[in-house]
Amino acid sequence: MNDIPVLIAGGGPVGMTLALELGRRAVPCLLVEESDRSPTVPRASSLSARSMEHFRKLGVSRRIRSAGLPPDYPTDVSYRTRIRGPELHRIALPSSARVLAAARPDPGTPTAEPQHRVSQRYVEPILLERSHDFPCVRIERGSRLDGFEETPDGVIATVRDVAGGVNRTVRADYLVGCDGGGSGVRAALGIGLTGDEAVLQAITAHYRAPGLAGLVNPPAWMTWSVNRDVLCVTVAVDGKDHWLIHAFYPVGTDTAEVDPSTLLTQAIGSGTPHEVLGVERWTGRRLVAERYSSERVFLAGDSAHLWVPMAGMGMNIGIDEAMHLAWMLSAVHAGWAGPGLLAAYDAERRPVAEAVSGFATDIGRGLLDLVTAEVAEDDSPAGIASRERLGREVAVADQGQFTPIGLSFGYHFFGSPLIADDRRPPEFTVAGYEPGTAAGARLPHFVLDDGTSVYDLLGRDFTLVRVGAKAPDVEKILEASTERKVPLKVVDLPSAAAAERFRAALILVRPDQYIAWRGAEIPADPAALIDRVRGGSRVPSMQPAG
Repeated sequence: MNDIPVLIAGGGPVGMTLALELGRRAVPCLLVEESDRSPTVPRASSLSARSMEHFRKLGVSRRIRSAGLPPDYPTDVSYRTRIRGPELHRIALPSSARVLAAARPDPGTPTAEPQHRVSQRYVEPILLERSHDFPCVRIERGSRLDGFEETPDGVIATVRDVAGGVNRTVRADYLVGCDGGGSGVRAALGIGLTGDEAVLQAITAHYRAPGLAGLVNPPAWMTWSVNRDVLCVTVAVDGKDHWLIHAFYPVGTDTAEVDPSTLLTQAIGSGTPHEVLGVERWTGRRLVAERYSSERVFLAGDSAHLWVPMAGMGMNIGIDEAMHLAWMLSAVHAGWAGPGLLAAYDAERRPVAEAVSGFATDIGRGLLDLVTAEVAEDDSPAGIASRERLGREVAVADQGQFTPIGLSFGYHFFGSPLIADDRRPPEFTVAGYEPGTAAGARLPHFVLDDGTSVYDLLGRDFTLVRVGAKAPDVEKILEASTERKVPLKVVDLPSAAAAERFRAALILVRPDQYIAWRGAEIPADPAALIDRVRGGSRVPSMQPAG
């Protein structure tokens, strides 16, 4: 018998999310993270609505919304020549207080949890503190995975205490590599990356600059500086003292020559007292792993994909992958998963990463093209005209990055071996979303008359939703799920509003809120349906019973 069901390598937001969801599902796990502190350069600054839906499940969404920027701080995105220079374009976005005030119960809203601007710097401690509420979750900071051997029965891993230099052996049923872009887990599996090795060069610097808040006027969450010296974005971390700058350069630029203090001056247009807290020099890529797993080892987050980090897409897709993998591992641990369930993780997740990586890379390249734009900073007629032209160009180049509704709700798992249907959901675009109940799509959000979100009614595992006043009896599906030990909750939504929203009498919803099957009647072979959605080998008939 192995020491632990799941061993997680890497304690960033992705690894911590995986540990928490396993803990919520009572699956013992051990997370090892080499660093004993949060990163000095917290790159990610935004959580998608989908991530916030996950954190609602984990019981931390309200705490996360209260962290970071002050509630009344606007999350506008401003494009200027420099922070103290003329503004080219502004995207007006609401503060977190306004977002919550506007999130009234409404059957037509796409989610109960809108996106939230918050630095990774604040998210990680909240996740770590939440882990203490799950006795089956063990977090070891200051420990690292030094190697592993995959066997038919599990994984034999070597874990090293960084400070003491002592190795120990940990035996686990499964290993998940959430260990970042330089993933040792991916390298040990011999999994290659496909795509573009270099899209741009970049520097990310973290500053303490108390006077900068007074210079960002009017206030903005992000301020882009587009000028002859630099293309960069300055991000408000706490709305007061802490700031992040991401600066982008063409491929081949030697960023070792870029001084972070000079960079800050170039972004502002003047100097300001500051302290450099950390600097990272990195290459923007578009790379996706050739596969996401072996038999017993899986990848999630940056270990599985690397792309230009526009809109926090890398972290947000990684969080979604962690939640996805957690319910599958939980099903195996509980004994009701079919032999094909874990294998479907790659089939479902890799196409999403390919699509999102293309979108993020296109934004990065479009913005980088602006470096070559002729923009004058003087107030001559030619200078004003050049800025007006550039303002129009940046509005197009950055379109969709800051309200990527499709990134949260639009992607689907059509074609997955776990989806029991042949009706294709709408095409996935990162910037758009059309709610629908085709199998493979996310269950559209719906608010009941009493203000309850339909997502709060769903079971932890599978849920069979009966829609409308004349929904058929589902006893045969319940019998099939009981026979295969698949947990299944029934939810009744008899209202006319629900029938109008969902347009299907029966909807089988997976643990991740995605639709596994829908129909007007019970299928002829309910057992085959349950086998299909749990990763079994039987393919269900689409014909109704009787």
